[in-house]
Amino acid sequence: MKKHTLTAVTAAFIGSTLAIPAFAQNINLAVPTAPQAPILTKVLTPWAKKVSHEAGEDLNIAVRPGRTLASPLNVYDRVIADVAQIGWGVQELMGGKFRRSGVAQLPFEADNAEEASVALWRLYEKGITKMEYDEVKPLSIIVFPPNAVHTKNKPIKSLEDLKGLKIATGGRIAANTIKPTGAAPISLSLTAMYQGLNRGTVDGNVMVWTAFLPFKLFEVTRHHYEIPLGSGTAMVFMSNKAYDGLTTKARRVVDANSGAKFSHRMGKFWDGSAKFARAKISKMPGHVITTASQEVAAAWKEKMKPVVTQWVKEAPDGERVLAAFRAEIAAFRKSK
Repeated sequence: MKKHTLTAVTAAFIGSTLAIPAFAQNINLAVPTAPQAPILTKVLTPWAKKVSHEAGEDLNIAVRPGRTLASPLNVYDRVIADVAQIGWGVQELMGGKFRRSGVAQLPFEADNAEEASVALWRLYEKGITKMEYDEVKPLSIIVFPPNAVHTKNKPIKSLEDLKGLKIATGGRIAANTIKPTGAAPISLSLTAMYQGLNRGTVDGNVMVWTAFLPFKLFEVTRHHYEIPLGSGTAMVFMSNKAYDGLTTKARRVVDANSGAKFSHRMGKFWDGSAKFARAKISKMPGHVITTASQEVAAAWKEKMKPVVTQWVKEAPDGERVLAAFRAEIAAFRKSK
């Protein structure tokens, strides 16, 4: 009798153990940004939960915010090293690996993040930039909304007003873009721009509206001049090793929630975030926003042709990549 009871108890224990979900693959998504950042709370965490839910016992994605697993400067390397298996990061901080994809950073090429993100994904999909992603599987390729110029003290009514000022820029293309205005570009990371403006090390910066609320740049700027001076690119990416290690079902779910549609949604999200930040700052006392007319923007686009020419000369397959990017932008606009 005791033997039968023990067998029954053992069987019940084994049964209960098997009933507990055992994930075939537990992976980490490194998001080196503040836990309250909208990109985390509104996009990446819901995405990870959706993929995990649809994959069921085959996959669980744990979102790791802040610098728990990676920083903005090393997130690519940490994913390749399998410290994290998925990462979110800005391509410009990835050691010059994504030079072709940098086409989306050029001034006056795109009007918004939505069209630019779709266009840049299509360049990857068609093999034009695919060689840059040899170590990773991009799940979403993103272009941020166009940059604007922001200053602390001097009112800016045109780009001519920047002459002689020290303007913080976050990358080489942005620096080259600001040179024709007569301003001196100063290389500063986004996290260092607040202090640079606060201390007077720089007079202004070239930055997207989406950075103003989380990095409190509205506290150290007052004058804003909107003209599409290029942008930045980023991506959600997974190491090839981690992707290949997934079950067939998990890969199918990841694929279904990635790619063109994810890039499109991300572009629209960033456009919405920029619009929200701009509207909020426009209501703050002392802030003045000026938008360049189409005629003025066209004139400056002409003046900045050497910036584009230089990029075409220096980037691998530059001429082909730029032509393809422009064609995809045109195709997207036609489809709207």
